[in-house]
Amino acid sequence: MMKEKNWLTWLTVLALVVGFAAMGASVWLSAQAAKQTQRNSQLAGQLYQASRTKSQEASSIKKRLDKLASDNSSLKKKNSRLAKENQALRQANQDLPAASAAAGLNVWETEEKSGKLQLKIDNQTGQAVSDLLVLAVAANGRITLNSLPSYFPVGGVKPRYFYRKKVAIGGTEGSLTGAYAGSDMVCLFADASGVYWFKGNRGQIEKIGS
Repeated sequence: MMKEKNWLTWLTVLALVVGFAAMGASVWLSAQAAKQTQRNSQLAGQLYQASRTKSQEASSIKKRLDKLASDNSSLKKKNSRLAKENQALRQANQDLPAASAAAGLNVWETEEKSGKLQLKIDNQTGQAVSDLLVLAVAANGRITLNSLPSYFPVGGVKPRYFYRKKVAIGGTEGSLTGAYAGSDMVCLFADASGVYWFKGNRGQIEKIGS
């Protein structure tokens, strides 16, 4: 009977020990789980912050790249404009000797004779010129090649003009035809190279082309 009682006591003690051990293990596991949850939360926060930083850096890089692309586009346009301007300057420099020679052709009126306005033509270009067309224009200002058509509208009065196929070096004379007498003279002609020129009423020379 004593042995049976001792045996029950031992089982009771053992059950209590196992229970306390299980309780302790449960508490420890809960604590570990809480620590792991905290670590996971911290890690998630770090990953989010790193991702946000990377996103901000990517956005900043994209903005810099977009600005560089815009600057490059602007530089290309400026370079293109400068290239055109340089080409125009080179062309003007190439045309300068020919333009200076073309400026040597002068035309002026001398007198009215038999209803015709007499002209004096002085070719000091150093070469014979061709297709000389002289026009009398009623203008108060500077006449340019672009403005010339505005003085002779379609359907308007025909201008007084003089045309000669060839004009040798030196002086020659001619007379205007037509019914309209203008106050200024302009002329168009071709040099020996076949390049056409316009000379305005202020002595300015403009290249027309071949």
